[in-house]
Amino acid sequence: MKQSNDFLTLQEKVTAMIREAIFTQQFKPGERLIQDELATKLGVSRMPVREALRCLEREGLVIFFPHKGAQVIGVSNEDIEELYYLRSLLEGITVQKSMNFLTKKDKAELQTLVESMDHDIETNNMDSYMNHNQQFHSLLQKGCKWKKIKILTKELIEGYPAYVPILIPNTVVVSNQEHKNMLKALEENDPIKLRLLVENHIMRAGNKLLEFIED
Repeated sequence: MKQSNDFLTLQEKVTAMIREAIFTQQFKPGERLIQDELATKLGVSRMPVREALRCLEREGLVIFFPHKGAQVIGVSNEDIEELYYLRSLLEGITVQKSMNFLTKKDKAELQTLVESMDHDIETNNMDSYMNHNQQFHSLLQKGCKWKKIKILTKELIEGYPAYVPILIPNTVVVSNQEHKNMLKALEENDPIKLRLLVENHIMRAGNKLLEFIED
């Protein structure tokens, strides 16, 4: 397991390392994760390991059993394909419905976030990039008036998809260029184009995650 990012807190670093080990099947589905062993292997105390496992439980990658501790659930290719396909469809619809209700202030903030992500890439700050990326996608959906679809989209985004920029940092240059293309679609007032750009953006991220797992 390798450290994923120098800008993360200790607990976040431990979480990133265990997450990567699960995705690359160094830790296989059904395998028990013993806190003392992980702490020794990673050279840290039990506290960040325990917090990391709880974070991964919320992401759906591990499960805790009474008196047994944590066990890897893992994800299959089918799980990833399903999640990203559903997310692409729902988020695509959401941004299409959102476009006409975004204000000039919203659009200016989206531009600022894209510029911030460019800076994050230049400084190799993937933790900051991840946060700005989440803000960008959330703001792009802000204008949608459909409450149920926004709830479903939020559920699909939360968990490990949010951490793909940290897991696979070499994808972020292309990703942020796609963000810039979305801003152009906003300028052109073309909601269909925006929806398709978002759908392709999400599906590409899912495909890159599959490639990462298969390497």
